[in-house]
Amino acid sequence: MLHHLTVPVSAKGQRLDIWLTEALEGSTRSLIQRLIDGGRCVIKPGQSRAGRLLQGGEVVDLEIPEAEPMEAEPEDLPLSILHEDAHVIVVNKAPGMVVHPAIGHRRGTMVSALLGKFGTTFAGEAFRPGIVHRLDADTSGVIIVARTDAALRFLQEEFHERRARKRYLAVVAGKPRSDVLRCEEAIGRHPKDFRKRAVRPLGEGDAKEAQTTFLVRHRHDACAVVEARPRTGRTHQIRVHAAHLGHPIAADAVYGRSATFPVNPVAGRPVLTRQGLHAWTLDIAHPAGGTLSVEAPVPADLAPWVPATLRPLTY
Repeated sequence: MLHHLTVPVSAKGQRLDIWLTEALEGSTRSLIQRLIDGGRCVIKPGQSRAGRLLQGGEVVDLEIPEAEPMEAEPEDLPLSILHEDAHVIVVNKAPGMVVHPAIGHRRGTMVSALLGKFGTTFAGEAFRPGIVHRLDADTSGVIIVARTDAALRFLQEEFHERRARKRYLAVVAGKPRSDVLRCEEAIGRHPKDFRKRAVRPLGEGDAKEAQTTFLVRHRHDACAVVEARPRTGRTHQIRVHAAHLGHPIAADAVYGRSATFPVNPVAGRPVLTRQGLHAWTLDIAHPAGGTLSVEAPVPADLAPWVPATLRPLTY
């Protein structure tokens, strides 16, 4: 999991490794030192060293591998439910909410909210009960959770065999040259930046097949609203493919031009402060038979760019 942190002025004079250990609940100093020494930490301005003395105001990116699971605990948190039955629950995940606990995100997760609302009646591992698929923390929208072992196995198979149909709504920068854009470039880890995935030749490193179709649904002067349809499910796939096509997701601080959109805000006009990506709809076979189709309403922070009458296109 990638952590994006800003050093407060109150941390001035502290060592980088000590401050990170205190800032990220569940971490240890030895783990933080290994990650820094292994090139998993970037600090701006300056160089990343465990013993670096902080000045306050620096921006730190740190990647912690997910091989450090921790059990989820129930919490009373707001949660928007799109569908509920004996087999599955479908959540409209809020932007900024992490899906399951990890170092630095022990509390406030979607899984903790589910346990708080429904109890421990979920399948799978204790630290991510019922989780079939995931969304980036700053991506909002539809995510399906299994309540039984049979439902979990069934849904995992649907995703693995690419039978689940997903539509994402995105605000992308620039003016797409066509109303239909496709990218079928393989995706793997970025060879120089641990924070990123990148388009790479198939088979090079961990690069795997990836396919995304973008349908332009509305155009603005400096951006467009697109319906993205990923055929595969690689990490950061839509964000990487959109950037590769020359139209990064608006306010995508990793693959775009800026952490806000517009890059140069205008007084009185809305500013997007998280990547403009929303898991809009999901059509998937239901474990008990038939098809489950769900749609997450356009979130308030994307609404200024999305026409109120916009509806998903038929597959």
